[in-house]
Amino acid sequence: MDTQEANKVVRRLAAAEGYLQLDLPRYALAELDAVTDAGPLEAIAQLFRGEALQAQANFADAIDPLRKAAELFPAPFNQRALMDLSLCYREQGEVALADQAEADAAPPLGPDGKPLEIRLMVLPIFEVQSGKDPFGRRSSQ
Repeated sequence: MDTQEANKVVRRLAAAEGYLQLDLPRYALAELDAVTDAGPLEAIAQLFRGEALQAQANFADAIDPLRKAAELFPAPFNQRALMDLSLCYREQGEVALADQAEADAAPPLGPDGKPLEIRLMVLPIFEVQSGKDPFGRRSSQ
């Protein structure tokens, strides 16, 4: 994938994320459908597709892209996909699969047997890459 094509993919994924934030999943799916090869951003594309389908209450169709996203993102960064997947399984009446996805999203256990405290700040993926300070700090420049 050349630089120009990669930039197009990033723009489409950023647009899809924006549409999801605005609760416009149909437009998010249109942006995602225009991406023929997301390359190394495939996990993000799958996550957004699953979330858009989930937002349309199309839980059955959301399961496959969310499962792919959960597989492509390394733990613990796959927690968002796993929790969405759990909700979709639950909506489909697949309680055992929902419970398993939720358990897979749980933080790992430390040496004392207690869950490790993992503080992940969920930020819009492309907002961080845009140069905005996700913590709202002013630049010292």
